[in-house]
Amino acid sequence: MSKIEVFAGSEFSGEYHYLSESKEHIFNYLQDNPVSLVMPYTPKSYVSYVDFIPVFDQFMPEGWLYRVLRDMLAKRFEVFEEFDIFKTLAPAVEGFLTFKVEEKTTSPKSPKPIFRLSEVLKDDFSGIFQELVRAFLTASPLGGVQPKVLAEFEDDEKGALRTKKFVVKAFGKQFFLLTENERLSLLACVKAGLEVPRFWLSQHGRLFVIERFDLGESPFGFEEFASLFWKTRERKYDGSYEAVAKALRKISANPEKDLERFFKLLVMNFLLKNGDAHLKNFGVLYSYPYANDVRLAPVYDVVCTWIYDPTDQPALTMFGRKVWFSRSKLEEFGRLACGFSAKRVRELFEDCLTAAEDLLIKVRTLKKNRPEWKKLYDRFETILEFSLGANLKNTVKELPHELRGPWKEDTRKTSKTWFNPGSPGL
Repeated sequence: MSKIEVFAGSEFSGEYHYLSESKEHIFNYLQDNPVSLVMPYTPKSYVSYVDFIPVFDQFMPEGWLYRVLRDMLAKRFEVFEEFDIFKTLAPAVEGFLTFKVEEKTTSPKSPKPIFRLSEVLKDDFSGIFQELVRAFLTASPLGGVQPKVLAEFEDDEKGALRTKKFVVKAFGKQFFLLTENERLSLLACVKAGLEVPRFWLSQHGRLFVIERFDLGESPFGFEEFASLFWKTRERKYDGSYEAVAKALRKISANPEKDLERFFKLLVMNFLLKNGDAHLKNFGVLYSYPYANDVRLAPVYDVVCTWIYDPTDQPALTMFGRKVWFSRSKLEEFGRLACGFSAKRVRELFEDCLTAAEDLLIKVRTLKKNRPEWKKLYDRFETILEFSLGANLKNTVKELPHELRGPWKEDTRKTSKTWFNPGSPGL
């Protein structure tokens, strides 16, 4: 049996156990200090068979990071399980939830090298990402499938050096310039009036860096909607945008404000054609000890997935379907699911249209100034023109064939695994 001690807001809460023989994940409260909005204190055990208990599953890596950690453990042990990956990452988790694992060795840990944010952004051709992975691999409990690592940098802010945490993302050949894709997508979200953490693109576009938004003087509680709906990462595409809106109305300290932000983000995802807006890519923040200030988390992980697969669909359902709805249907969602007047829905939608139009102008300019990235900008331009034109009037399933051009060859090569897809919870 493996055991991990769990702390919430630096106060002890209980113990997480894994029984290898029966594949049971068990959490027992030993003190009235809740670890999740959907896991109130109880003397009874929280039990999950095979899968992690969702609030802990959000610390499990996916994709590239998962494979790297799996291969590392395979070299160390003849037999290991997914729980061993969590156990490897748990001691380094920083935030509202922290963990203590029984150490099998007393050998001192080697100090991590010191990195400066400015140096990382400038020196992205030197193998710096590999250095970051070596330094911070076992301290990177990150979801998502692209190559990424949670790193610690010295950040020269307002003349004072402060050590902060940043997520550093790279990309492979299959998803070319995903870094620039995310930068442009988040710039559009900022233009639409959405809250976005600080972010940077490295000098040659090889790295995208974004600051963690849940760490302050005191860490905020952060929970993904997958966890709130009692779903693990395997079920992150199992849900609806209506359910997210309903949950926000129930738990938010300021539901009208949060629903406005959520509606704007949803419209931006549709205009940008982000087919990866699943339950792990929306979350809430709150203070400890569970003050009445639950609010929608800042925007993160927004990209245009159509650039790589023009047949990609929305990650969750709306009106029971996974299609790219027209403006009239999106505005209907704003009225029915978010409870806004027709006038307010139009105002919010216009903010998003202005942001998308601004991005289209920006993309056309970049295409002239950075011809080496023309392939990305060409596709982004086509997609935005379609979103701001035909798709506003008509609901569609995919980008029309006549607009794809060179996409056709790439689509046959693209793996769908990057996008595809009775419990407590909200």
